[in-house]
Amino acid sequence: MPGFQVGCSDIIGVLPLLILFGTALIVLMWDAFEKRPSRAPLVITILGAVGAAIAAFVNLDNVGRVFGGMILDDSYAHYYAIVFCVAVILTVLLAERYLKEEEILVGEFSALILFSACGMIMLASSMDLIVTFLGLETMSIAFYVLAGLFRRKERSNEAALKYFLLGSFAAGFFLYGIALIYGSVGSTNLDTIRIVFMEAKSAAIVLGNPIFWVGVAMLLVGFAFKIAAFPFHQWAPDVYEGAPTIVTGFMSTAGKAGAFAALALIFDITFAPLAGDPVAGAKLRTVLAVLSLGSMFYGNITAIAQTNLKRMLAYSSIAHAGYMLLGVAALSPAGVRAVAIYLTVYTLMQIGAFGVIAILEKDTGAGLELSDYVGLAKRRPWLAFFMSVMMLSLAGIPPFGGFFGKYYIFSVAIGSGLTMYAILGVIASLISVYFYLRVIVLMYFREPEHSSIAGQVEVVGGGTIAMSGARSAWLALLIAAIGLLVTGVMPNILASMVQKFFAH
Repeated sequence: MPGFQVGCSDIIGVLPLLILFGTALIVLMWDAFEKRPSRAPLVITILGAVGAAIAAFVNLDNVGRVFGGMILDDSYAHYYAIVFCVAVILTVLLAERYLKEEEILVGEFSALILFSACGMIMLASSMDLIVTFLGLETMSIAFYVLAGLFRRKERSNEAALKYFLLGSFAAGFFLYGIALIYGSVGSTNLDTIRIVFMEAKSAAIVLGNPIFWVGVAMLLVGFAFKIAAFPFHQWAPDVYEGAPTIVTGFMSTAGKAGAFAALALIFDITFAPLAGDPVAGAKLRTVLAVLSLGSMFYGNITAIAQTNLKRMLAYSSIAHAGYMLLGVAALSPAGVRAVAIYLTVYTLMQIGAFGVIAILEKDTGAGLELSDYVGLAKRRPWLAFFMSVMMLSLAGIPPFGGFFGKYYIFSVAIGSGLTMYAILGVIASLISVYFYLRVIVLMYFREPEHSSIAGQVEVVGGGTIAMSGARSAWLALLIAAIGLLVTGVMPNILASMVQKFFAH
């Protein structure tokens, strides 16, 4: 645009993004020039993520726009940047031994994780639909490659190809939706679109234009694919199963968080003036609530039939997308906060669950099937304990963070007049308790007959704790478990933080 200049405030506003991007470049260069493979790229990645999180924390009180109004520089964007950085740190801590066993290049993995996180930050801080698209594709392209890191495994190659083809198709819908919204509103800037909706005359003209609603529908289709919401979920089970377990954990948490951050920014903040419109508000709420309901019931019911734990968690993630869509359907600031709270605890419990699978998979060559968990508590009590924490939290059972995440979502839905959808959501959540508790029952109350798990027994209290696997992976599980316990026992801490950060 004429006279557009980049100033110091612009650089400070996107500092977390620049730190992650710079770290990714350093990792690539390090990996290219080092003579012997080392863990240095992983250490650099963690340091970069910590630095980006600190930069985001320092900028939490900022209120404004940078880069000509295209980038959001306030607590909303920076809070999500911190969540993404935490996901990067936990994933890298879990990845060290996993990557070594699979002979995956550490630098390549670390750089792709960082580039995908850059895309997520762009999504959470975008104030222009074009920037949203760029963030979505930056994240997605990195995920396409990460899904196919097992180059010698046919299933991993299939997962990457399927994800790429379907993702490209969804990107076309998203981009065409942007074009139609631009054609009907006259701008892709979210602030400008919000102002149009705040003026009764201009809002009536836009809302009376069918092209606008087609554009919104296409935009929603693109988002629904990225968050794996029913009926745009078909890629998720196969991709989650075929991708490296560590990648699956990151993809299903941080990737979903990035897409939901952008979705809430558009539907709950930009389209917020429409919430009071009896026609337009009802249309948006109904469509989002129906997507939510379909995702919750389809995901939970289908997960019951799964015998592969990664596929079970994949269908479970579809259901969790449904819970968060119910928060988005509120079309209110309270819904934005509820989604942020849920995404925070979901990131911890989902990465933790996939972390346990990854440790068991590398220690014993098993851990992907439910039968591998029979009697696990007697052989690997600490792994069984951590998995139990994750399963209980995913099921929404107190005193873990997952319970209060669902509580905030359902309470906001009721407050927004979506009482019936909230009641049905609780019923769907009760269905999920069966397959989450089934894992715990197998670990603690079933005796193995011909279990494929032959892992090392952990002896606790006898002087040593023989934990196989990298210490960093155990640290990641400990951080996730403590985080879930703290957010469950003292939920007001997280709720107050989000309330304060999202007050602008």
